[in-house]
Amino acid sequence: MSNISRIYDIDLKLLRCFCTIVEEKSFTAAQAALNLSQSTLSENLKSLEIRLGTRLCRRGPKGFKLFREGEAVYQAAKELFASVERFKQRASNINESASYELYVGIQDGIVENPSARIHDAIGRFSEYYPNVRFRVEVMLGFQLTGRVADGMMHVGIGLVNEQFPQLSYEHLFDEQGYMCCGAKHPLFAVPEAELTREAIDSAAYVSRGHLEYYHPERTRDVVSSGDIGLGIQSQLALILSGRNIGYVLDHTAQPFFNAGTLRALRPDLFRLVNPVTAMIGPGATDFKLARRFVDCLVDVHMGVGPARHIPQPAFAATRGKVVERDGIYHIQSARREAGKPMNARAGG
Repeated sequence: MSNISRIYDIDLKLLRCFCTIVEEKSFTAAQAALNLSQSTLSENLKSLEIRLGTRLCRRGPKGFKLFREGEAVYQAAKELFASVERFKQRASNINESASYELYVGIQDGIVENPSARIHDAIGRFSEYYPNVRFRVEVMLGFQLTGRVADGMMHVGIGLVNEQFPQLSYEHLFDEQGYMCCGAKHPLFAVPEAELTREAIDSAAYVSRGHLEYYHPERTRDVVSSGDIGLGIQSQLALILSGRNIGYVLDHTAQPFFNAGTLRALRPDLFRLVNPVTAMIGPGATDFKLARRFVDCLVDVHMGVGPARHIPQPAFAATRGKVVERDGIYHIQSARREAGKPMNARAGG
């Protein structure tokens, strides 16, 4: 591999293209993410390989494969971009009124939640810092937490992921989910009085892949392990198909309840609450703009009403301990109790 003594702007551009290809795991997906043609993307990768003096990956009819040299370049590039981001964050603290970009990620299914006040937080923050430009992206939960933990994103809004203990969390509000089946599923027509826990437990269950919040043990059960839905809408499509049952957020499910195409299965037994949080990584703890935006998120969500009453049996098959506060049941994670701020409020 060539020894690069100097790095130019074009090198950073080529490296960002390469990192996107690696993260998207395909040229086609990277094209859409970067809004570049296939020929331009291929030329960028070729230019980077010439600059480095080595092939980084395989592309073609056999699919995408990252070589050992490519993995080394990808990891080094991530460290480089994280260092650049830390510099930008520290420089922005010198003059908070300067023009700057705040990168915010939101887990899918959260913006449309009636309890979400993210738009109000953006409006309040903009009153204080009108020169800051927002860059907002909706993504899957594991992508969100990974980017915040890596320092590639300033603030994330989503569920707690205990795989990333270096993240700091602030509770915003709670989301609720029902165990549901579509009209084509055999359980849809079973009378409520005859619908047993055993029947529900034995049905094929659509999980959220390796970021499974609700029923992690069901994905290990050969009998009940069903399809994988990466994202709220993917899960919903698999449930409506009749192939699986699974949890659907209440605000997502309501139109389908009204249309008679979705049914909640024993909501007295299978219904739960998960905390939606604002998260920042260790690299953003000294970044004043990120902390100010988290403060705005917490402030505007303080007026959101408490979670509705959830029966104790709803949590019989979930991970973590169930605790009761004022007649309301919540999931307490292994690290901290849900429903309360998970870190002290960020100071000035």
